[in-house]
Amino acid sequence: MRARSAFSIQRNVIFAIFLREMNARFSTYTLGNAWILIEPILLIVIFSVLFGLRGRGAFGYADSEVFILAGFVPFKLIWQTTLKKVMSSKGAARGLLGFRQIRLFDVMIARSIVEICIFLVAGTVLVAGMVWIGFDAVPGDTLLVLFYCLLFWLLAFGIGVLACVLGDFAREIEKLIALMSMPLMILSAVFYPMTIIPARYHQIMSYNPLVHANELIREAWLPLYTSPVADFEYLMTWILCTMALGIASYRLRWRRMVAS
Repeated sequence: MRARSAFSIQRNVIFAIFLREMNARFSTYTLGNAWILIEPILLIVIFSVLFGLRGRGAFGYADSEVFILAGFVPFKLIWQTTLKKVMSSKGAARGLLGFRQIRLFDVMIARSIVEICIFLVAGTVLVAGMVWIGFDAVPGDTLLVLFYCLLFWLLAFGIGVLACVLGDFAREIEKLIALMSMPLMILSAVFYPMTIIPARYHQIMSYNPLVHANELIREAWLPLYTSPVADFEYLMTWILCTMALGIASYRLRWRRMVAS
């Protein structure tokens, strides 16, 4: 009998944790699962009404409903949920780390994969529903949108790993990041395009990597939209730095994290 490679063992471990997380996510709270679709639908309706009251039914390059869909769904289902799940992996892994094949990092990877899969399914359902209603919600370049969403996911994963390690020093880190969720949503061009922001504020806002992720996704999704600030290289720099810092800090700290 051939010995299994370390990669094969880790792959099977991650898949098993993935199945466990999916079962835990969808077997308990039916309404909570439906909220994945209900929340973006409610926001699309609310902002459509607000834009309509202001006499702005569209931005000139897309209906307001499609604009909100392209901005909110990736931010909520990729950034916020992936960051939250990876950051809280230590607590979720307490019943698993007694098995010698399982590492905390495997739990982080599996939980983040669950979130990107949920995004793909929920995003497809929402786009199909809007097309059925009559909106032109299909991305202009679907593969490019998926690529930028993947980069957004990697950024959330890297920062989530770093936050998980820092949370081992101070548990207030999780509360601080939770408090920052709403301000970040406002400051990251989720519900508005950067084209309506005065040019003198572009440089200040462009320090936020989430702005670049949102704007790149929007450019790929909406063929007529051109962002004044989107910078692929800047976003990649953030991804590489956060992934390197997160993984390096994890390797230095994981034994103490598991023992505590």
